Amino acid sequence: MNIRTQQTLRYIGIVLLVLLAMYLYLGTMLKNSMSNRITRELEVQAGLTAEFLIEELPDADNFTYDAIDPLVDRLGKIGKSRVTFIGMDGTVWGDTERDGQALRAMDNHLKRPEVQEALKNGMGIRDRYSNTTQTEFRYFAMPIYRNVGTEDSLNGKENSIGICRVALPMEAVNTAVGNLRRMLLIASVAGLILAIMFSVFSTGAIIKPIEKLTQMTQSLAAGNVNSRVPVDSKNELGQLSQNFNLMADRVQEQIDAISEEHRRSETILTNMGEGVLLVNGISEITYANPTAISMLELPDDYIGKALIEINRIPELQVLLKKAEQTETVAFAETQLGNIQEPEAEVTIVPVSAGQEYVIVIHDVTKERQLERIRADFVANVSHELRTPLTTIRGYAETLLDADSVRTKTGEQFLVKILNHSARLSRLVSDLLELSRLELGEVELKRSPCHLHIFHEPILDVFEPLLEESGLVLKWEIPEELPEVNIDQQLFMQILVNLIDNAIKYTPDGGAITVSAETDISNIFEGSDITVEEIIMHVKDTGIGIPMESQSRVFERFYRVDKGRAQEMGGTGLGLAIVKHIVLRHNGRIWLDSVLGQGSVFHVAVPLSD
Repeated sequence: MNIRTQQTLRYIGIVLLVLLAMYLYLGTMLKNSMSNRITRELEVQAGLTAEFLIEELPDADNFTYDAIDPLVDRLGKIGKSRVTFIGMDGTVWGDTERDGQALRAMDNHLKRPEVQEALKNGMGIRDRYSNTTQTEFRYFAMPIYRNVGTEDSLNGKENSIGICRVALPMEAVNTAVGNLRRMLLIASVAGLILAIMFSVFSTGAIIKPIEKLTQMTQSLAAGNVNSRVPVDSKNELGQLSQNFNLMADRVQEQIDAISEEHRRSETILTNMGEGVLLVNGISEITYANPTAISMLELPDDYIGKALIEINRIPELQVLLKKAEQTETVAFAETQLGNIQEPEAEVTIVPVSAGQEYVIVIHDVTKERQLERIRADFVANVSHELRTPLTTIRGYAETLLDADSVRTKTGEQFLVKILNHSARLSRLVSDLLELSRLELGEVELKRSPCHLHIFHEPILDVFEPLLEESGLVLKWEIPEELPEVNIDQQLFMQILVNLIDNAIKYTPDGGAITVSAETDISNIFEGSDITVEEIIMHVKDTGIGIPMESQSRVFERFYRVDKGRAQEMGGTGLGLAIVKHIVLRHNGRIWLDSVLGQGSVFHVAVPLSD
């Protein structure tokens, strides 16, 4: 279908839509306008009728057809509308359309919708078909009130004597709408003929500039960014041509900017200390910076080759597979065989909806060497400190137990020496244990066990402290939990450290709750890879931990409240030790805390290990 035919059909379609919209809109507006006018007339007539009936009607006890129907008939003649007076019990006492026996035979009108609405809201309006007159009417009903007396009238008390209903036929509205629709139909046919004639003459004037634009866009799409359209007029097509030229200028600017940005990115990637690779969905290398080429010893023709064919490091392939399956960032520390003492952090980031993956390789050999040197230094220093500390404690205990003559001040000095040497001994022991855990020198002695086996030992350890402080230890671990494969001695240390920490920071009279349950958790956020875990919770009603400190509580020597921590004692290494024990079990540890309300430490350990 050519442009001329398309344009003609568009004009015809637009005209038809406009005419249809006018047809519907004007018809609705006229009907609504006439309907509103009828409603206003009915409201005025109903008000006047009500005022007349209030003055002329007898008391409700004296209602008769002969007394009321003539009044209603007279009102109908004056207002040229149908008037009905209905008693409060629904009896029709007067109607302009019925007299005599026909009036007495009319149905009870109490259930009529307009009557019900008038009794409920003070007025009722309904459009419906009248079985009495076989005509569609709009009814307007309102209650008629007569004041009981002067005092009651002043107090707002009124007596309802009946319902006045006025009605007008809807025939005039329907007739006017029908006439308008016939007129609009004639106008639509005429407008359609004019639209066809106009489209035939106007399409030719539009097609020529469009053809020029088409040629230039094809040229631009082919890569000729210097293509420009001549501007022959100032109308919309001329403005379109001008905007096309402006767009071509912007495209040229964007291409130049992208080229400059590409040059900068290439410079940055070339001089980065980290290796960066880009692989597609089938693990073929599409880009590698010089550092990555050196780290992985990639050949010159690496583009388009599968990573697994060039580099057979199993950990790298497993990590890439994990990123493909989970479609999330995957991170691991591995060894690259071609680096001297190689240790690297590898991060794989899915891009382009999983169609490509960015692999960033960061050589952390020096960092890990420094960490090992630090850990070895701490372990060596701690080990060397053990002997003199043991000697100091031994001499202090001997002098304190001896019967030698000493002053009271000297005795106090000996007690302080003994207490501080004991504290240093605990610190040295914790440092040694933490160093061994960090260096991986602690071998787990796993065995299946139920968490209930720790209940009695925990009570033996903490019962004196609990009684002294008035704290309550609640053990709420269900007996039906499955066994977990753990190092019982290390897991006991987790419980001891967490409960001891809770006791220190829970005011007297508080409670500490130990509970657990099984759960199936996602290993990676957003993935469908799951593992079944036992999650243990140690909850206290203590002082809580500020939000800014929660991310650091597992750091060595970090104290939330340094003054309180020194008063309570401790080495500041307990939570760090707990964290590394949990990590050795391939588990997770985290906390939830609200300042002033307490804290909950969660420890999750896989059941399958």
